[in-house]
Order: sequence, then C-alpha cells, then structure tokens
Amino acid sequence: MKPLKFIHCADLHLGTPFKGISELNPDLGDLLYQSTYLSFDNIVNLAMKETVDCVLIAGDVYDSEDKSLQAQLRFRNGLIRLSDAGIRTLIAYGNHDPLTGWSATLKWPEAVFSFPGDKVECIPLQDHDETIATVYGISFAKRDIKENLSLRFAPTEEHIPRIGLLHANVGTNTGHESYAPCSIEDLTSISIDYWALGHVHQGGILRSSRPAIVYPGCSQSRSPREIGLKGCYLVTLEFGVDPVIKFVPTDVVRYASDSIYISACLSLDEVQDSVAKKCMGMSDESDGRSLILRLSLTGRTTLHSQLQRTNSISDLLGGIREQLADREPWVWLDRLDLNTAGTYDLDSLRQGNDFIADIVSVFDGLSDPDSQDWTELGGVFQTLFAKWQGHSYLEKFSQEDLQALANGAKGQILDMLLKDT
Repeated sequence: MKPLKFIHCADLHLGTPFKGISELNPDLGDLLYQSTYLSFDNIVNLAMKETVDCVLIAGDVYDSEDKSLQAQLRFRNGLIRLSDAGIRTLIAYGNHDPLTGWSATLKWPEAVFSFPGDKVECIPLQDHDETIATVYGISFAKRDIKENLSLRFAPTEEHIPRIGLLHANVGTNTGHESYAPCSIEDLTSISIDYWALGHVHQGGILRSSRPAIVYPGCSQSRSPREIGLKGCYLVTLEFGVDPVIKFVPTDVVRYASDSIYISACLSLDEVQDSVAKKCMGMSDESDGRSLILRLSLTGRTTLHSQLQRTNSISDLLGGIREQLADREPWVWLDRLDLNTAGTYDLDSLRQGNDFIADIVSVFDGLSDPDSQDWTELGGVFQTLFAKWQGHSYLEKFSQEDLQALANGAKGQILDMLLKDT
C-alpha cells in the first residue's frame, strides 16, 4: 500500500491587519498585510513541489469571523491551484472562522472538503481505487466551543492510517484560550494514528508516534510575541510505521528579540552603531526573511543617565531605523527597551546600614520571579488600578515584562538617590 504524504498546517489567519506597525509605517504595514497570503502561497507551492496527496488545515484559516472578501478570494485561489494539481484539501474550521461566520457566495473547487460542525465525519483518501488513509474531523459550529470535541471521535478499526483533524487546546499551559479543551491522555485513548491539530501558535510535536500529536503552529507570525520560524509540517504516514514529520518554514516576515550589552560603549553614537550592527547581524541569519526586532539595552554604563533622559531612546530608535531603511530584505526595529544600570557598586551598597541598602534589598527580592514579594506586589497593583477607568486598556503583563519594569525602576531610583554622591 502506498504511504500517505500530506501537509499539515493551521492558523493561517489570512487578512491579519497588523494595525500597530501599519500606523507607524504605512508602507511596511502594506507589506505585512500581504505576509499571511504569501505564507499560504508558500504552502501551496510546497504541496505542488512535493506532490503530496492532500493538504490538511486545522482551523483559523481567517483572522476573524467577519472574514474579508479579499481573504476568501486569496484562499480560494490557492485551493484552485491545489485542485488543478490533483491535490485534495480538507479543512476543519476553528474559533476564528467558525461555521457561523460570514462567507461569500463563492464556488469552491471540488477537491476541497470542509468538515461539518455537528458531527465528526470520515473522509477516505484514495490512490486510484485503493483507500490509503482516512481523515476524521469536525469544525467549530460557533466561536466559543468549550466541549471536549476529541471525545466525539470514534474511528473504526482499519489496517490503514487514521488521521484526526481538530482545532483544540491540549493541556492547560498553551498560552491560548481553552477552546475544545482536551488532554494528551484523551487523544492517546482514541484509535487515531496522527492528530493534526490547530489553535496553538507555537508549533511542536507533543508526541511523535502511536499516536503522533502535532501542532504546526501558525504559518506566519502576527505579533512580536510570536518569535522564530513559522511554517507547516510535511508528513509521510504509513500504517504500523512511525510517521516521518518534517518542519518546513513558510513565513515571509520573521519576529525576533534579543539584548545588547553596551557597557563598553563610551558615547550614544557607539550605542546607536552597536544596535544597528546587531540588527544587521540578526538579519543575515534570518534565512532571507524580512525581520521585525525588539531589542533591549543591558549592562552597567556611564551612559545610563543620558539614556534615561526624555526622548533619548525614541531618538535613538529613529536614528537606527534610518540606518536600516535601505536594507533588503527589510529590517524594522519595533522597540528598543532600556534595561541598563549606573556604574555604582551594588555589592558595596548592600553592605550599608541606610535607606539605600534597604532599597537594594527590596529589588534583590524581586529578582526571583517566584518570590513572595511578587505576590504582595500584585495585590498592591490590583488595589492601585482597580478603580482606574483605563484599567481595561492595559495589556496583560507577562512575568518577563514585570521583571523588566522592576529592573528599570531600580536603576531610576538608585540614579536619583546617588546622583550627588
């Protein structure tokens, strides 16, 4: 029996607007807007190059329920190319594009099948007259599905590979809303050979075989929080044999973050040059992709007080962007954070019997992310912001964000206390 060769992708999010950067740089915003479409084109090109049997899409084809006509047309164009090449496409829709969402009256290729939202359906995949695999799947009938949909899967015993196509949240620490929640134990208890999952944007193989449980992640990053390579999996599946699962990048714009130690810099010009060189170096290692960066300045430096002056960082950021403006592929420095400190001797300050020693002790306690001090500080924040009308507009801070704020506050406080010493 011929092995099944397929592409597993998910979370295409066609039509993502990229509002933040678009407002700062409209030209760059236009390029970013095309990135999700170009990433899907790369998936189609890969499928044709590898002559796969089918493409499986595990939900969130579009960025929202009110999917744009342009997104639907671009998606259909890719499906037509696949169909013309004799490649089937099977789609299980997710929480961003549930079946209740708006859809244009477009004619879809016959080689495309969308799973229903009311039941798990089984689709046989054939090579000539021989069935070489079956795909079981279900779509989200509405956006907020809290039911464990995996428990609806009841495949029959067959001596051919069985694939489960599902948009779901496996486990509790994925960083995503718990739609269609299930556990690895749920998935391993069902007679499926390969779980083709979607929803979690950080791709990874949760289990490599018997059954394989796989998230491809998003095909194109949509924010600075989605750093690193993004793409899909090229899979070869044969009954009774461990699948061959190969990750293939399809992104056209890549996000990255890093820090720069600037203690050796003696002027702001040197800082600017160091950051620009860092950006160019990271660009050289981005496999020809355009790059969006967030960088952090770190280290003890005599320039700390200058860097803290109003507009210093924004002016540096503007200067660096000008230096990078003509680079191809393009590089955009999205944010430059200041996490430097003055040149004072913390060890000596800790030995004192004064207010400054107490301040250093407080921040030493906050250096441990699991410290009880953070719990107490969280209560203070809750009380402080609870009645503020703008509270709902605050982004949820990660522990990394809070740590950066604490480091910045330590530097500012010690600078003010020690400026005349």
